Order: sequence, then structure tokens, then C-alpha cells
Amino acid sequence: MDSTICLTGGVVFDGEHLLERGSVLFSEEGILEVVEGDRVPRGTVTLDAGGRLIMPGLVDLHSDALEQSIEMRPGVYFDFEFALRNLDRRIASCGITTYCHALSFADNELGLRSPGEVERIIRMVKAFDRSSGAMARHLVHARYEIGAEEGLKVLTGLLDEGLIDMVSVMDHTPGQGQFTTLGAFVDYYAGTCGDAYEEIVGMAHRKVTCQEAGWKALSSLSSRVSAEGLPFLSHDDDTPEKIGLVKVLGAGASEFPLSIDAAERAVEEGLKVFMGAPNLVRGRSSGGHLKAAETVSRGICDGLLSDYYPECMLQAPFTAMESLNTLPEYALSLVTSGPGRFIRPGLGTLTPGEVADLLVVDHTEPWARIVQSWVGGRMVHYAAPGVKGGEGVPDCVTETVKGGGPRHERHHPAA
Repeated sequence: MDSTICLTGGVVFDGEHLLERGSVLFSEEGILEVVEGDRVPRGTVTLDAGGRLIMPGLVDLHSDALEQSIEMRPGVYFDFEFALRNLDRRIASCGITTYCHALSFADNELGLRSPGEVERIIRMVKAFDRSSGAMARHLVHARYEIGAEEGLKVLTGLLDEGLIDMVSVMDHTPGQGQFTTLGAFVDYYAGTCGDAYEEIVGMAHRKVTCQEAGWKALSSLSSRVSAEGLPFLSHDDDTPEKIGLVKVLGAGASEFPLSIDAAERAVEEGLKVFMGAPNLVRGRSSGGHLKAAETVSRGICDGLLSDYYPECMLQAPFTAMESLNTLPEYALSLVTSGPGRFIRPGLGTLTPGEVADLLVVDHTEPWARIVQSWVGGRMVHYAAPGVKGGEGVPDCVTETVKGGGPRHERHHPAA
């Protein structure tokens, strides 16, 4: 049943403005109306938010949590589909309604970052996204590693099939970027992948050898991405000069810039700046680089991404409000309309005609939590206070959940 739902009795953030009291009318067809004040639009079902925050669903442009869900420990693998379905339930419970799987195309790297395994995962993700079982919207963010010849071939083939939603370029060659020394490179891969020292050093030398040719070959990929109209990002930019280079190549955003100089140059060049939500919640970068708080406090951050910890997306705007005195409208936009509009205009907002992805959030406790999560006008998560085992869940909610996952409209992302 395609009911018209009215969420009322709460503070409403529509992706741009904060309404102290309002209502949102929506259905599976999309957002119908946002009303300020006490007037309640007539709907088939009316749900009282109980004074809680009503806001758009969270838009996560970059998360490698699927890789972690498959390989929970170095060399310990779980079934790909098992990991994906469990991750889907997890992200629904933390309010992420549009989720971009950041999957790496890199040669000479073992495990999940080999081209063959990545292709297999992407085909699975896209099939799952089209199924009735998916709770969130699942997109593919292809991360191309400079110099990866085999990876480029596989990525190009997937672009031909329309299986890629956005592309970023990254350079993990030791001596620059994230790894300023060979020791930092070795320590990271030894801890993350459990590979032997000799194997990691060999991989580092191959990266150094391929780096220059890899950057020269990147122009063909960037032209292809531009022709497809896909969002294009640069990853771990460390200097203003690097920003200038990726700008020429057509990048529209710098994700996780490593220095404030690089972030400020990105703004000057008209690039969006995206930082890590875990970085903001923890108050520091895991690699000792630029703090997300520094960009947020200066107002030069356009969005916060979960990176490796999906639960941080919901907490990050409240951390910004509490620790940085950030205006609520700006803080909440960092996880909704800010990243959403990089995919396409309107995503991450409650604009009439937009898809009905929205949340009811309780932030009265020390850590904010999701009470309701809707994707495509369908309830995918419900967790009211004191409710256990479904007891006390309204009939309308129960029926919506039984109806399966969200109905997925196909949108071609645009830069």
C-alpha cells in the first residue's frame, strides 16, 4: 500500500533551513510538502516525532566498511553477500540512506584490492541494490590507484557497463601523500594486511617505478569520467600543487586533504572539500594529518564522510555543534545536502519531488541515535525508546517494514 505519511511534531531540517516546529508529508513517490508551524498536512498515516529532529537521510560518499566486513581480520574472509547484507542493516540503523562503497582498483595488492575481487564485489553490490532486500541505496565509488594498469582495464570495462557511480584518484606511493616515508608505508600495510616485510617493500618499489607513468595515463581516465558525467574526486591531497594538478584533470572535490594549505587551495580552485566524520568525532586524524575540526571551524568543509566507521556520520554534526559551536544548519548539511548535492542536485534534502529518504533522530542522550529511518518512502529502521522485539510498534510501521526494502529510483549521478 502506497500510503501518504505525515511526520509531525518535531524540529525539521530540510537540508538547508531549520524549522523549530514542522511536518513533512511524503509517500513512496517522494517528498510532497514541508510545512512550518503547527499545521499538520492531511495524510493517510500521521506519526508524531515527539519533539525529535526530522531530517534528510545521511549521504555517505566514501566508506570502505564492506572491505572490513568481508575481511574482519587479516586473511580471515567471510562470504561477500553475507557481509553486504549485514552491512546494509547496519547502515540503515545509523541513518545512512545513500551509501557509496569505496572500492579500490590497485595492482599488486593482495586480497580485496585486487582487480578481480573488486569486480566481483561491484557486480554483487549493484545486483543487491536493484533487489527488494536492500534497505539503503548502494552506489559504487571506484578508487583508482595511480599506476594500476590491470585495475584501469577492469575499471574501464565496468564504466562501459554503467556499473560505476563515481570515481576518485589516489596515490599511495611512499614518499608523499599519506605515506611520507617508506617506514610509514610498511607499518600501515603490515598492520592492515598482515603481509610480510619483503612483500610490502617490493610493492612499494613497484609503486615508485609506476608513479610517473601512472599520472600521465590518468588523463584518459579523467576524460572518460567527465564524458560520463560522473562525480570525480581526488584522495589524500597533501599540497596546493597537487590540488592544482587534479583541478586540471577535472576533479570536482578533494576528499581527506592532508594539510590546511591543500584544503584552502581546493576552495580557491572551486573544489568541494570532504573530510572524515571519524576524524571529527575523535578530534584528530588517524594518520596524524589535518583535523576535520579545522576545516569545519573555518567553514571550508562541504561534507563529512564515514571513511571506515559508518556510525560516526550521525554523531559528527552534533560533535561540531557541541565542540565547535557550529551553527546547526551548517553542521547538519555536512552529512546530508553537502555530500548529497555532489552526487546530484536535491539529494540529501527534503525538497518536494525529491526521494523520500528521511530520519527521526533522538539527540537528547549523550550519543544521538536513529528512531526512524525511511528510504524511498518505506520504513527500514524503527527503534523507539523502551520498545523491544517489535512490541509497541505502530501498525503502520509494522506494515511498512513487512513491505520490504526501498523502491529504488534510478538516477544517473551528475557532477
